Amino acid sequence: KAFEDEAATYLGTSGAVGVANGTDGLTIALRALCVGPGDEVITVPFTFYASVEAIAQTGARPVFVDIRPDALNLDPERLGAAITAKTKAIMPVDLFGLPADIDAVKAVADAHGIPVIEDACQAWGASYKGRRAGSLGDLGVFSFFPTKNLGGFGDGGLVTGHDAELVQTVRELRFH
Repeated sequence: KAFEDEAATYLGTSGAVGVANGTDGLTIALRALCVGPGDEVITVPFTFYASVEAIAQTGARPVFVDIRPDALNLDPERLGAAITAKTKAIMPVDLFGLPADIDAVKAVADAHGIPVIEDACQAWGASYKGRRAGSLGDLGVFSFFPTKNLGGFGDGGLVTGHDAELVQTVRELRFH
């Protein structure tokens, strides 16, 4: 609880929920947004496979939008063309500590009423326009695997958010 509170303060979110690992965090975040069979989640193909694994664990289908080669993140200019009536979430990946162009991603997402899950598993401490990675989407997810920016002795993860009800849903899903 103390770490969750300190992390939320550091990141500038209203809440943070510790989870077993980053993959569980991504899966729980998707489930908190009611993503399930028949749904689509937009993400990038240039990521660690857990990003796509979490989508598959919900029964949803990943839809890939290519990255911008100069930024290694989701290309917001290609995002709109990938959205369909089945799109339930957009999950940009802050790869190698480089946050996605979240303002451009959120502009497209907001225009379609689609939530954004920021896969910040590799971006603890990174920032985007003065805001911390993991606080940029509707939900943010971190991994504390030993090879990550903030590694643990074993594994761990964190889901962050601004909406108190959504954070509470994440907290409840963490306990089955």
